Amino acid sequence: MGAIAVSTKDEQRIKQLARRLGVRSKAGVVRLAVDELERAVSRREMADAIRDYVRKHGHLDRAENLNLSAGGVARDGE
Repeated sequence: MGAIAVSTKDEQRIKQLARRLGVRSKAGVVRLAVDELERAVSRREMADAIRDYVRKHGHLDRAENLNLSAGGVARDGE
């Protein structure tokens, strides 16, 4: 893959960020940015998967929790 053309303003932003991060090159900044974006996407995908599971199967978990909690409660007369 070749060089990426960026505006002068973006070039300055990249250089400033590199200094703040202690990275010596623009490629290092891009590498860090891509790593962080991959982590963010992974977290979002995991959250989506959990929401999907809860939407599809949450009623089963809630019913099981209700049965478990009812089994451990002392009741008068029982």
